Amino acid sequence: MRTVIVRTLWGLVGVVTIVAAGIAGTRLIVSAGVSWHDTHAEPTRTFTVAGPVTSVTVRSYGDDVSVTTADVRQVRVTERLEWDLPESGAPPLEQTVSHGHLSLGDPACDDGDHNCDVSYAVIVPPGVSAAVDSYGGNVTVSGTAGTDVDSDGGSVTATRIAGPLTVATGGGDLRVTGLTGPLSADTDGGSVTARGVTTTTAAITTAGGDATVVFVASPDSVTVSTDGGGAALSVPGGPYALTANDDQGGTWAGIPTNASARRVISVSTGGGPIQIRP
Repeated sequence: MRTVIVRTLWGLVGVVTIVAAGIAGTRLIVSAGVSWHDTHAEPTRTFTVAGPVTSVTVRSYGDDVSVTTADVRQVRVTERLEWDLPESGAPPLEQTVSHGHLSLGDPACDDGDHNCDVSYAVIVPPGVSAAVDSYGGNVTVSGTAGTDVDSDGGSVTATRIAGPLTVATGGGDLRVTGLTGPLSADTDGGSVTARGVTTTTAAITTAGGDATVVFVASPDSVTVSTDGGGAALSVPGGPYALTANDDQGGTWAGIPTNASARRVISVSTGGGPIQIRP
């Protein structure tokens, strides 16, 4: 396993000590020289990961996470930490790289031993895929390749995803712009708004939330289930083999349909209105 060097820049008030152990990747343990008379510490650090990274996983226990693509050659990570004092220094964070996969996380903030929060802002080169678990924090992903997000209640914003997008929000809203890969979304009550979608397949379940999807290229297969929420689709071309079940919510479809068409759209709202526009 290859050990990766991480270059670190700290921006905080006080004296900072960094201890790096190069075992199975790189782990940084950070302590801030803040007076014990203080009750709260909020340092921010930024570091660059040397060497190639093809995928990133970020786990934040309740705080916001952003992963964005830029014209860079190396991954740059900014972590904002908050913890209560007195405690035995700042909580230990995890940063490891193995075979091109970068893992970031703050498990100490979930183990009960530290009262802390960590939010992440990660900038990656083009072509890097991302996986994010935020446990309630809001998530923003932009320009990444294949992307998997579980926000567990937080809202999710995904822009210009160049690959498959799989999202579970646990009640949070989902906003998508410019997706080219397949979409699989389960919001558990949150709404879905997707625009500029060129994906060929989409499967959306909202469990009560509204679903609005605007396709700019003809999809091959679309499945939408809202369980009470409204569904509004815009699709070019046609004809489509359309199945719409609104449970008396009302359906209006202005697209060409044919039961034997190759392209398939299935919408079930459980009482919500259905609108399908060309």
